[in-house]
Amino acid sequence: MSTTIIRNGRVIDPANKRDEIANVLIVDGKIAPQSAICSPQSEIEEIDASGLIVAPGLIDIHVHLREPGFSHKETIE
Repeated sequence: MSTTIIRNGRVIDPANKRDEIANVLIVDGKIAPQSAICSPQSEIEEIDASGLIVAPGLIDIHVHLREPGFSHKETIE
């Protein structure tokens, strides 16, 4: 089981009306509930996000697919 904790980031989550400095726990690639507790024996990768923003689901919607005719310029694999 892989566990990562992102510490001290500014967590912005408009869907849940959050904008605060907090820690985010990720277990096996999924964000764990705030009530989750890490096992003391588990190895935890720590990321210091001080001064950074942590936000769910940001997507770059500015994409050029170059269709039709120029798909070779931006091949999506």
